[in-house]
Amino acid sequence: MTTEFNLSVAPVDCAQEPIHIPGTIQPHGLLLGCTLPDWTIAHVSANTSSFLADVDPQSLLGRPLDSVLPIETVHSVRNQLQTAMLSGSAERLDCLALDDSAHRYDMTVHMVDGLAVIEAAPSVMGAGANGVTLLRGLAGRLRRAPTVQRLLTLAAQQVRAVTGYDRVMIYRFLPDESGEVVAEAVRYGSDSYLGLRYPATDIPAQARELYRRQPLRLIPDVNYQPVPILPGRSPEGLPLNLGLAALRSVSPVHIQYLRNMNVRATLTVSLMRGEQLWGLIACHHSEPHYLSGALCSAAELFGQMLSLQIDVREQQQEQQRVTDAQHAHDQLLEAMSPRDTVFEDLNRYAGMLHSMIACDGVAVWSNGRLNGEGVLPPDDAVGELIAFLGQKPVDRIYATSSLAEHFAPAASFADLASGVLAIPISRVAQDYLLFFRREVIQTVTWGGNPDKAVQRDPVRGTLNPRSSFEAWRETVRGHARPWTTSELRVAETLRVALLGVILRRTELIASERQQAQDSQSLLIAELNHRVKNVLSLVLATTRQSAQQATSVEEFTREVERRIQALASAHDQINAPAGASTQLRALLESEARAWIGRDELDERIHFSGRAVTLDVRGYQTLALVLHELMTNAAKYGALSVPEGQLTVSWQLVEGRGLELEWNESGGPEVKPPTRRGFGSIVTERTVPFELQGDARVEFRPEGLFARFRIPPQHVSLATEQPQPDVARARPASPIAGLRLLLVEDSMMIALDAQTMLEDAGVKVEIAGSLSDARRALRLDPFDLVILDVNLAGETSLGIAAELEAEQHPFLFATGYGARTAIPERFDQVPVVTKPYNLSALGYAIGQLPGLGRRRERSPLTDNRGA
Repeated sequence: MTTEFNLSVAPVDCAQEPIHIPGTIQPHGLLLGCTLPDWTIAHVSANTSSFLADVDPQSLLGRPLDSVLPIETVHSVRNQLQTAMLSGSAERLDCLALDDSAHRYDMTVHMVDGLAVIEAAPSVMGAGANGVTLLRGLAGRLRRAPTVQRLLTLAAQQVRAVTGYDRVMIYRFLPDESGEVVAEAVRYGSDSYLGLRYPATDIPAQARELYRRQPLRLIPDVNYQPVPILPGRSPEGLPLNLGLAALRSVSPVHIQYLRNMNVRATLTVSLMRGEQLWGLIACHHSEPHYLSGALCSAAELFGQMLSLQIDVREQQQEQQRVTDAQHAHDQLLEAMSPRDTVFEDLNRYAGMLHSMIACDGVAVWSNGRLNGEGVLPPDDAVGELIAFLGQKPVDRIYATSSLAEHFAPAASFADLASGVLAIPISRVAQDYLLFFRREVIQTVTWGGNPDKAVQRDPVRGTLNPRSSFEAWRETVRGHARPWTTSELRVAETLRVALLGVILRRTELIASERQQAQDSQSLLIAELNHRVKNVLSLVLATTRQSAQQATSVEEFTREVERRIQALASAHDQINAPAGASTQLRALLESEARAWIGRDELDERIHFSGRAVTLDVRGYQTLALVLHELMTNAAKYGALSVPEGQLTVSWQLVEGRGLELEWNESGGPEVKPPTRRGFGSIVTERTVPFELQGDARVEFRPEGLFARFRIPPQHVSLATEQPQPDVARARPASPIAGLRLLLVEDSMMIALDAQTMLEDAGVKVEIAGSLSDARRALRLDPFDLVILDVNLAGETSLGIAAELEAEQHPFLFATGYGARTAIPERFDQVPVVTKPYNLSALGYAIGQLPGLGRRRERSPLTDNRGA
């Protein structure tokens, strides 16, 4: 049979059916109800004469308890009632007398509706030691159980060995309130119920509530005749509340249910997880079976101890899952920046997301499109799915393991995405991080047909339980593996973290947009200024050339050459290679305009260290050297084959660049009779533009010139070879650092010190701001880690001092990543406590300049103070 609906099957409404017969008890014990504080008997079971010889039950009504029971017994009952009132449950007493005979009884006492309810059942002699055996065996065997499943199996075996029942089952309630037999110990030859599922109607909600309140329920013989309570109702017209009574009668439906299973006696012990009913220890026997009060007490305590063990083991498993997910969460946040989130590069972070929340597919919905990896819904269904999610609250995650039950179109792609967990990231744009799980087709084996769990007799109107408990299999479709509580907690943590990242990204984008607008305005202003300067320079060049030219052709050539020199200088300055602004490059560029490459090396000699000119110096020298090279090529040493040109330069400390131009072997030089534009440019440009010096001598053997370029316009050119990355990368980004840790918790500080020193870092600890300042005065440190909150103080003041000195530092905090940190420190990395070596290494890697030591500063001066 194949069905496609929820596993919870409840064809008959049993919510209003009584779970026991009101006003009656089982006959193997007696019950007395006493008013307080006078301890007068107000209720008595009709079978009292079976336990108190020759006593009419009606005659006990209105009598003081101590006139009926021995004074020692009454004293014990009164004392135990005090404990019961504190615990809110029934408390037991063993081997007490009801009369002068040798018979002994196990008793329970509890408080209900202002009455003290006392129950007594004959003690099973010789069985008291079994309770000690049960508990002793439990303590040893539970410690050796490696898993929860093994623990449950051992528990079932232990209970059966001690209590002697034919079958002991561990029955666990599932999220849909059905139940499953998860462990079993059974007499050889008996049917096994292990792995069978039972519908919620087998143990209705009101029965589960009683199991939660009363941890042990004993039925020694299901074929009993109920015994009424006298009187049947109180003066207020209400029957005695037997909710906590151990002897209360059981619902006829339940009795018939047990008979249909060939069960004659049962014991049920509740298993709790916190305040919730986790499951039951259910014991069955094919014959009547009585237990002593001591063994019942031991079984109840056994159930409590087993409950604790189950709780601890499941919490450990859940904590391990949470720890693994938290590790993946930390890795994700360390790797992700506001510029590069899961919304920009999902594939990069998909593995981390899978480690946090197991899934078959993960995707992001942003800007109206789905980007994902793994198994995803079909493209044509995504739009409707997002519209469905858009109807859900935007401030909480949405999770279901059966999407088709809530979103009908999902039935068509259940094999791809039956389960979905959606994390909303924005309130307006409806961006989502989505996890999908495929359908898991389940074959559920029920203990009988769940559709016929309980049926109503059409004639008498009574409920009859099913009589067949043969395995009945059902195929369930449209369900994925459920999202666990720990996964939902991880998802909520991830939602908050991603919101923080997205918020920082929004702020960063806004800040960068403003900075870009400001930079653009400055760039436009600077461009206007430079364009005007260039136009003015071109205009002046044109005018001066016009004054010196004797023909239009000569004027055109001179203007063209000079503007070309300016263009060449501009190209050199804006070329991407750093060497393009070097002096030698400028000289070679000007020389090649007049002399071929082969001839250049023979006739022109350059000597001097590699130096770089700034923009202003480069443009100025470009004009000067262009005029000198043009004059040498037209009239000087380079105008004849045997002429030579030597250009030498050197950097002189305090003076700057000194450059000499020396021509020889050319035509005899005579001083000019008039000063043209070239002479003016050569002699006056450097002093005027750069505040340097220029001297030109017209020596007969050749032109000689000397120039001095001030230091602010020139610097040594340094080579920047590409490092061997594989060889240069250190083993650790923090190994070898000397670090000051400012932390007010000594234990945290010592733990962090040990962790960092194991990674090769030298660590000094300061527990206060004054200690930190003293440490900074006495010793140099590569890095300072500042705890934001230091015993009521903040480290923001010392952070400002370090910032002013450009000393590398980062913040550590136990709050949120940037809680209580002003915006002015937005660029300072933050690590959250407890300290994590990888997080520290990543944060430290964001700090520039850790390789160089600081100069002395107000924080490090006065070392002798």
